[in-house]
Amino acid sequence: MERALVDEFIELVSIDAESGDEAEIAARVMSKLTEIGLDVEMDDAGSKFGGNAGNVIGRIGEGDPIIVCAHLDRVKPGKGIKPVVDDGIVRSSGDTVLAADDISGVVAILAGLREAKKHKPLPAVEVIFTVSEETRLQGSRYLDYTRLRSKMAYIFDASSPVGTVITSSPTHVGFEAHVAGQAAHAAVNPQDGVSAIRAAAFAISKLPFGWVDDHTTTNVGVLSGGEATNIVCDSARFKGEIRSLVASRASQLANEFTATIVSEAEAHGAKADVMTKVEYSGYTIDPGAPVVVRVVEALGRIGITATFESTMGGSDGNIFNANGISSVVLGTGCSLVHSTREFIHVSELVASARLVESLLTS
Repeated sequence: MERALVDEFIELVSIDAESGDEAEIAARVMSKLTEIGLDVEMDDAGSKFGGNAGNVIGRIGEGDPIIVCAHLDRVKPGKGIKPVVDDGIVRSSGDTVLAADDISGVVAILAGLREAKKHKPLPAVEVIFTVSEETRLQGSRYLDYTRLRSKMAYIFDASSPVGTVITSSPTHVGFEAHVAGQAAHAAVNPQDGVSAIRAAAFAISKLPFGWVDDHTTTNVGVLSGGEATNIVCDSARFKGEIRSLVASRASQLANEFTATIVSEAEAHGAKADVMTKVEYSGYTIDPGAPVVVRVVEALGRIGITATFESTMGGSDGNIFNANGISSVVLGTGCSLVHSTREFIHVSELVASARLVESLLTS
């Protein structure tokens, strides 16, 4: 299985599939799922956000199914990937990502299905390969949940060792501020102008950055404004985010940030409009919940002890949980993801596949 896993991993990461451009890889995995024996379809999620493919959904078996899920897309630079296999490790060649995030999950699911099928007919399972996960979880956001029977999901998409079970994830609130000042010639009559950039800078300086407490982070990551150095800038915009494992804390900070930005802008002669939006809601799964108990037992059968963790990142698990599907995210062993130094140990690919098999044959 190890050689086949590596070969399939190389095959799939070599297909260009940056977010929104997953048509080719979607067609390939649909063919693979059909060969395994699943009934396969693609939904129309991509049409909702300008992608060229929808989510791939495969089904088999009677009774109450579980979901196994991974995403097909990868971040930039994700074209022309040339993986290098050396001493049991698959690496990026150094000029692209490797796309182990999340092709490691995809090949684990495919291999696990094949291995489980060797022993007896596959149990009830729904396989979901989402698109555009890396761009605001758009595939799962636009998935038609009325098509699914499952109420329990395992998402193979954490950059942690196999055995890691993510049981909590934050609420993510995005914010965008537009600060309006007044233009003037910066060298002739600067006193008649109101610098939107200056007002925005004062506002940003009053916002906390990084870890606000042990379960909350904040950041301003985008700032733009101005046309020329000889014009007092009359318009500036900045964007940021708030993430907290406590939803009420995220909401509280969003209100505080709005009030601070508005008051600081006014204190410096400008005006500010602030928009906030919950990008996704957080979740916390009890360790005694059936979805957790099942994976702990499945890990034990392959000799791995489960480790429970929280994450400050978002995943399809946030959207699944918000739609009534009890979901945990599982480590696949990839490292240094979202960078050109990304790598994965072959042993972790094998362990993930064994975990899928164990989940399906329990």
